[in-house]
Amino acid sequence: MHNYIEFLEGHLGEIQYGWDKDSEGNILPFQIVKYKKGPFSGTVTYSTLGLSKQNLVSPISKKEIRQELIFVSYANFGDKNIPGILQHVGLQAINNNVAYLRGDVIGPYGRLFEQSSLEALYASIPVYFRETFQAFKVDGDLPIIQTWLFPITFDEAKFIKENGWDEFENRLVELDPDLVDFKRQNIIR
Repeated sequence: MHNYIEFLEGHLGEIQYGWDKDSEGNILPFQIVKYKKGPFSGTVTYSTLGLSKQNLVSPISKKEIRQELIFVSYANFGDKNIPGILQHVGLQAINNNVAYLRGDVIGPYGRLFEQSSLEALYASIPVYFRETFQAFKVDGDLPIIQTWLFPITFDEAKFIKENGWDEFENRLVELDPDLVDFKRQNIIR
């Protein structure tokens, strides 16, 4: 795990602090950590750390996957619900023994943040980061995949379920919304 932390800090900056308990004081099977940097100026990154100790299963191929979850926000946003969101989603993966794949929609759960219309999460490759960040290779073991979660609206979640994740990602490329702005507008009209 030591080399993996070096890999993370090499891409995300030094770990600032973390959480190893949920809001009720229960110890989690993994941590949530906050890093000094994000993919571009003014952003920070959060991740699960230790989720990859459990091999999860792809619901499609049935292959085992080691995975950590990544979340990006503006530095001035504060921690708000982010640790709780990552805790909930990570525990859901462990409890179901299922990895999140590109294009998966988690939720909708209702508003994730105050004054925001974002209600669900979308699982993707971490395109805001260098390509070397996508997977951490481990000799003699499965690589650790970095899965980026970003918030989406109810209508966006519905669009993905009806039209597929590739059509949604085509819209993202076409419209280029700021996926780190949690007050952003819905891209589905």
